[in-house]
Amino acid sequence: MKIKTFILALVMTTPLFFAGCSQQDGSREQQDLKVSYINDSIDPGDNFYRFANDGWMEAHPLPGDESRFGSFDLLAKQTKKKVRNILENLAEENHEKGTIEQKIGDFYSLGMDTDRINAQGLDPIRKELEKIQNIGSSKDIQQQVSHLHQYSIGSLFRLSSGADAKNSEMNIAQISQGGLGMSDRDYYIKDDERTREIRRAYRHYMKEIFTLAGDDKEEASEKVETIMDIETRLARASMTRLERRDPHKTYNKMDPEKLKNTCPAINWEDYFTNLGIEVPGEINVRQPAFLKEVNQMLNEVAVEKWKTYFEWNLLNSSASYLGDDFVQARFDFYGKTMQGQQEMKPRWRRVLNVTNRAMGDAIGKKFVDEHFPPKAKERMVNLVGNLKDAFARRIRNLEWMGDTTKQKALEKLEVMNVKIGYPDEWRDFSELTIEKDSYLNNVMASRRFNKDYQLQKIGKPVDPNEWFFPPQTVNAYYAPSMNEICFPAGILQPPFFYMEGDDAINYGAIGGVIGHEMTHGFDDQGRQYDKEGNLNNWWTKEDEKRFKKRTQRLVEQYNKKTVLDTVHANGKLTLGENIADLGGLSIAYTAFQDATSDQELGEKIDGYTPRQRFFLSWARVWAQNIRDEEILRRTREDVHSLGVHRVNGPLVNMDVFFEAFNVNKQDEMYLPEDKRAKIW
Repeated sequence: MKIKTFILALVMTTPLFFAGCSQQDGSREQQDLKVSYINDSIDPGDNFYRFANDGWMEAHPLPGDESRFGSFDLLAKQTKKKVRNILENLAEENHEKGTIEQKIGDFYSLGMDTDRINAQGLDPIRKELEKIQNIGSSKDIQQQVSHLHQYSIGSLFRLSSGADAKNSEMNIAQISQGGLGMSDRDYYIKDDERTREIRRAYRHYMKEIFTLAGDDKEEASEKVETIMDIETRLARASMTRLERRDPHKTYNKMDPEKLKNTCPAINWEDYFTNLGIEVPGEINVRQPAFLKEVNQMLNEVAVEKWKTYFEWNLLNSSASYLGDDFVQARFDFYGKTMQGQQEMKPRWRRVLNVTNRAMGDAIGKKFVDEHFPPKAKERMVNLVGNLKDAFARRIRNLEWMGDTTKQKALEKLEVMNVKIGYPDEWRDFSELTIEKDSYLNNVMASRRFNKDYQLQKIGKPVDPNEWFFPPQTVNAYYAPSMNEICFPAGILQPPFFYMEGDDAINYGAIGGVIGHEMTHGFDDQGRQYDKEGNLNNWWTKEDEKRFKKRTQRLVEQYNKKTVLDTVHANGKLTLGENIADLGGLSIAYTAFQDATSDQELGEKIDGYTPRQRFFLSWARVWAQNIRDEEILRRTREDVHSLGVHRVNGPLVNMDVFFEAFNVNKQDEMYLPEDKRAKIW
C-alpha cells in the first residue's frame, strides 16, 4: 500500500502565488483577507461559515465542470495555468530524445492530439484485449492478474509497498482489497433509491463501453451482469471505510507459507516473479477475509467470466485515454452521475492531471524553479517552530492527561519531522521511455514505471527523504509511520499563506493547517503510533479511556449535523479529521497569541480585530459551493467533513471564538461550556 497519510483535504494539484502571481479579479486577496466577501447581515454567532463566506460563494458560482468549487479549487485552477505554460512550452520545443523535457513535452502533446487518438481507436490496447481472449486456464487467470497489476490496474486485489506498521524503518509488501469499478463497497450493497440509481447508471455505463468496443447489445448486457456478480461478491467481502480506519484491523503480517494457506488458489511465487520482485519475506494482508473470498472465487467462477471481468478492468482503466466516445461515456457515469458535474473539464486540464501523475516530481522541479522563493520557506520554518512550541505547552497543560503519557506525547512532538516546499533530492526518470506513437501507450508506460518504482521498495529500508506529493500540490499530509508532516509549495499561497500578510490571517489559515497536520499524530488513529512511527500503544489505560470519552463528544456533535435533506454527517468516519481541525485551530490560536504577545490586539484592520481576522481567515480556507450529488458522495466516502462543518464544527468548541464575536446563549452556534469538546 501507499504509506498511510492523513490528508488535509481531497488531493488537488494547484497554483502558486509567489513569483508575482496575481488574482484574477486583481483584488487585495493576494496580500490580505478580502473582507468584502463577508455578509454582515448574518449574525456570526448563528452561522459563521456563511457570515465569512457568503460573498465569496456568490462571486464564485459552480462552473459546469466542477462538482465542488471552493478556495482549494480556485487555487488549483490558478496553479494549473502555470503548470500548463510549462507543459505547452515543452510540447512546442524540440528536445533531445531521452531528456525529461522530451518526455514531458511529448506526453502532453500526444494527450492533446484528439484527432490521432480518435483515429487510433482501440489499436493501443488491441494486443491486450487479444491476450485476455486467449485465456484458457487457471494459470492464465493468475498471470493476467499480475499483468494488470504491473500497470496499477487493481484487478481482484492490490499489491503495493509500504512501511511495516510495527517496524517503520522497513518497507514490506502490502496486499489490499480491490477489484471494484465503483468507488465504495456500499454502492453494491445498500438499497436506498440513490444507491439503486447509481447501480443502474453503472450498468448503463458498462454496457455502453462494451458496445463501443464492438459487442452487440445482447453480448454487452450479458457481460454487464457477469461483472456485477463478480464485483458484488468482492464488495460483500470488503471492509467498510470505517473498519479500515482501525490500523490494528488492517495489520495482518504473514510469511509466504501463511499467505499460501490463506489463498492457495494463487501461485504466489509465480505472481511475485511476474511482477519482477522476489518473494517477500513478510507480507501484510490488510483484509485476510477478503483474500479468502478471492481464493473461493478463483475456484468457483468460470474462466469465461474471468475473461469478461479482465476485459472490463482494461477497458474501464483505459477509457479516459481512448477516443471521444469512450471519454464521454466514462464522464457520464463518474462525473455526472456520481459527482453531479454538468460538463467535462477542458481537455488541457485533464491531460495536465495525467501528465502530472506520470512525472509529477519532474514537473515540480521546473515549477519550483519559477514560482517558489527561498523567503517563503524561511517564514514557514518559523511558523512551524512556533506551532510546535504552542502544541508542547498545550500538552503540558492538559488537565485530563497523566504525566507518563504527557512525556511520551512531548517526545513524539519533538522528533516530528517537517518537510516544506520541495524535496532536497529529485526523483530520477531516466528509465522511463515516452514515445510519439500513442497517448494510451505512454500512460501505460508511466504506470508501469511508477509501479515498478513502488514495488522495488519492498524489503528495503524506508527512505526518510521521500515525498508523497509533488511540490505543486495544494495539500498537506501527516505520515504516521514516518512521524512527519509535509507542506508542498502549492499550499503556501493565499488563502492559506500570505507572504506579506499580518500574523492574524497567517496563523488562522496556514497556522491552522500546520496545527491540523501536527494533531493527526495525536488523533484517534495517529495516536496509536509512537515517536518512531511504529504501531505501539504508548498511552496509559486511564488516559486512553479519557481520550476516547472526549473524542466521543465530537462524534456525537457531527452525527447531528444535517448535510442534505434527512442525511446526516458520519461522525465516526470523519473523527480523525475533526479532531485535527479542532486541535489544529486551537494550537494555531495559542501560537498566534505567543507571536503577538507584545502587540496591541485591539487595533482593527478593515474593521475587524486581529482575533476576529484569525477566525475569518480559517473560514475563508473552506469557502465552497457544492452539488447535492457531491455532498452525498463525500458523506459516504470522504473522511473529511464538508466545508461548512470544517468551519462551524470546531468553532462551537472554542471559548476564544465566542469571546471574539460576542456569541451568547441566544445564538444558534452557542454551545454550553459543559457540552464543548476539549481534547488537545
